[in-house]
Amino acid sequence: MRAPLYVAGSTALRARMSRLPPGGVGEEEREELRRLPELFVGEARSVAQVLTGRHDLGGAIALMRGAASGLAPEDRLRGVLAVGALTPERAAELAHARDAAAVAALLERLRLPTPAAAAALPRLWSRFELHRDVEELELALTAAAHAEWAERTAHPRSRPVADLLARERDQRNLVVALARAGVEAQRLLPVGRLDARDLDHAVAGRWAPVTGVYPRWRAAAAAYEGHRNPGHLDRDLHDEATAGALARLRRGDAESAEPMVGYALLLEERARRHRRAGLVLAGGAAGSADRTTP
Repeated sequence: MRAPLYVAGSTALRARMSRLPPGGVGEEEREELRRLPELFVGEARSVAQVLTGRHDLGGAIALMRGAASGLAPEDRLRGVLAVGALTPERAAELAHARDAAAVAALLERLRLPTPAAAAALPRLWSRFELHRDVEELELALTAAAHAEWAERTAHPRSRPVADLLARERDQRNLVVALARAGVEAQRLLPVGRLDARDLDHAVAGRWAPVTGVYPRWRAAAAAYEGHRNPGHLDRDLHDEATAGALARLRRGDAESAEPMVGYALLLEERARRHRRAGLVLAGGAAGSADRTTP
């Protein structure tokens, strides 16, 4: 396996950081994410495409869900960042598909969310038509994408991306286990560093196995024991993941994917902050309207 060459791209990312507008309105972050792979070449670019591909996967699932629910095209596109191979034009085409089956067929033709996942879609869709198990379909599609990404990120220099993917699978599995007050092995994504026994301990309130693997999750775990809200835990763990993004970008090993991961997480944290601010403003406007309505 050839070693990915990250140095030039890492240097370019550090230079771009200083030019990012401090305020931004969200589109700046999306445009920077779209450009991220362009700063790398060869195997390093393929790894950078994994970072944007995470959003392709989320967008593909959201568009299938929206079609299955009969949402209008503009509503299907809400939350779809379209920063990778799932371009804004492709997202719009998918949003106007007749139904979920048409979305699946179009994803296969466009080789989205990844080539391997798209190749698996006909088989996965046939099984879905037998059982109508939406979660099973989404889990299988996600597992296929992550298996492909594991091959792309197998080199030691790409380990920061592989670790991020494993962490995100662990976070999803933990939140789902807590929400259901139990672990169903068939409803888990491929494990990262936490297995089903670790998750069972967390459900029972014994967090040591989880925080032993992820020490920086301790504060979020302690907060969860107070509020018992898996959604709030998920938000706190997202915030924890991005808390050190700037340091990873500035001080991470430039010969590895560490600065690349830091840059992507920094952009994602900024975009999430903009979305939250928008929700607060929308809520405030609604509250104001309620107070002034006779």
